[in-house]
Amino acid sequence: MAMSLSGSAVLSGIGSSFSSGAAKQSGVGAVGFGRKTELVVVAQRKKSLIYADKGDGNILDDLNEATKKASDYATEKTKEALKNGEKAKDYVVDKNVEAKDTAVDEAQKALDYVKAKGNEAGNKVAEFVEGKAGEAKDATKA
Repeated sequence: MAMSLSGSAVLSGIGSSFSSGAAKQSGVGAVGFGRKTELVVVAQRKKSLIYADKGDGNILDDLNEATKKASDYATEKTKEALKNGEKAKDYVVDKNVEAKDTAVDEAQKALDYVKAKGNEAGNKVAEFVEGKAGEAKDATKA
């Protein structure tokens, strides 16, 4: 496709894009020779985000290989996360056991203290009662 344009159209920087089917096409350029300018339209395919690594250019093999690598990576990271989760669970269980043991020890200390104080109080009450009983016995004899 060729057509004549004025020099001002070339200086204004002709360039556009248009759609052709599924791919976006672009590449309108102008070439000037003397007084005439030829407009050259070239369709360019949009670059793919998937690049072939190998020289054979078999994109499906490359895509399958990339998919397998991504899957392996995700699997490995999942395994690491599960291991870390197990470590965290074991840590929490250990800390809970320690806390339970500490609580049991402190409860035993409190129980022993209360028993000791109860025995002291019981002994004082018993002495007091004996004293009062003795006084009452003496009072009834007199």
